[in-house]
Amino acid sequence: MKNHDDIPGFSVTRRQVLTTASAAIGTAAVGQFGFTQLAHASLPMPSGRAFIFCYFPGGWDQLLFLDPRDPTDFPDSERARTGIETRYLDLDGFSGFSSQLVRPRDPASPLVFGPAAAKVADARKISDFAGKTAIIRGINMNTLGHEVGYRYFLTSKFPSGNAARGTNVATEIVGQMVPRRPLPNLSVRIESYNDRYPGAASAVRVDSLNDLLLLLRPSQYQERDVIEDALADYGQRVGPCAAEVADRRGLYTSMREARSQADEIVRERLASTFEFVTAMTPEAVELRSRYNFVVGDAGSTGARACAAAQAVKSGMTQVASVMIGVGTDTHFVGNTGHAPLLYQGVSALTAMLSDLERTSHPEGGNFLDHTTVMCFSEFSRTPMFNNFNGRDHHISNSCLLVGAGIRGNTVFGASSNVGMGPMRWDFTANRASDAGQNIQPEHIAATLLASAGLDPYITRVEPIRAVLRT
Repeated sequence: MKNHDDIPGFSVTRRQVLTTASAAIGTAAVGQFGFTQLAHASLPMPSGRAFIFCYFPGGWDQLLFLDPRDPTDFPDSERARTGIETRYLDLDGFSGFSSQLVRPRDPASPLVFGPAAAKVADARKISDFAGKTAIIRGINMNTLGHEVGYRYFLTSKFPSGNAARGTNVATEIVGQMVPRRPLPNLSVRIESYNDRYPGAASAVRVDSLNDLLLLLRPSQYQERDVIEDALADYGQRVGPCAAEVADRRGLYTSMREARSQADEIVRERLASTFEFVTAMTPEAVELRSRYNFVVGDAGSTGARACAAAQAVKSGMTQVASVMIGVGTDTHFVGNTGHAPLLYQGVSALTAMLSDLERTSHPEGGNFLDHTTVMCFSEFSRTPMFNNFNGRDHHISNSCLLVGAGIRGNTVFGASSNVGMGPMRWDFTANRASDAGQNIQPEHIAATLLASAGLDPYITRVEPIRAVLRT
């Protein structure tokens, strides 16, 4: 799957251009201002709720992950009647997989995962977090287009053509919580939009860990401290010059705000938090082992997942968005081709949840107790194989919610047992009903907002109360 920055037809609005320009100026300012007292800076301890959005690009196969079917009840021999073809036996013994469904240790749990969710030899599995996990199934995406489904989930508003509308959910959360971290909104290979909040709520978007380190490290080109102090002071002054008079649209004000934020980011000495890819310290070695990637492999799914967790654990970030998976837009391969691709993201996710769970939080409990993780893809794959032994785009989808504010061992919604279409759902009775409503991405956004006590009605729908921990 292509990087969304390279998608033909992707349009950039004037607001996005100004925001990007402001961020660029702020980034440039990192190398010019604010380098006194660096050694004395200390990052505030993390407090309150954090969020991590995990994107699995390309359209994931729900039969292999979040919405499986028991082959005993849905044998491949009955596929003409059910419109569902699992072929789980293809995975038996292949690359460490099993044909068996992955279930939690608690036999009473309603959660069940497909065979690509774990390998037989895995020490930790996604099912180990069932007590903090909810699965929402049967989400009606109303599209089979990659860009549309992707941006629909990001913003909870159906796009206009291919163009996103409104503010993405991650930025909405930061805006409502009021930015209070050095880099409150971090996005790694994920698009971000902001049409209602000040620039401080906008995401700092990076394509790689190297980009992030470039932003966080002080420039090698800097003056003596006294000159740096003078430049920083001059840069923040407001004078009666023509530029100030012309600041009717707030561009210069935005530039100053970006510069001030850049000063704070560099002052906190945050770069060391993200040098785990190449550093040889015991902490870095342990992180690479935990997330299963080798020295220098900054582009791996494990490294990206680790970056999101480090951003939250360090107190740098309130909301992190990360492309955690690899492209699964596979129309020409079967289970043995799709499962290894999907598993890379699931394995990285499992490592991240384990990392958050094992790290104590300063307010008590662990970081997973204070962090909500949401995993999504733009749509799913068809339940029947095509003529090329692959699966095509399918309108029904699922998502995964784990951690703070989420009622564990919960399943909400369903796809049908014939063709796996999205079923209408009674939100109050928590059951399928023709009189119910479609589950859509805006319901997920409302639920995330409500889980942190934020206003969910910006989405114009009710949150899914059944998955909220009370």
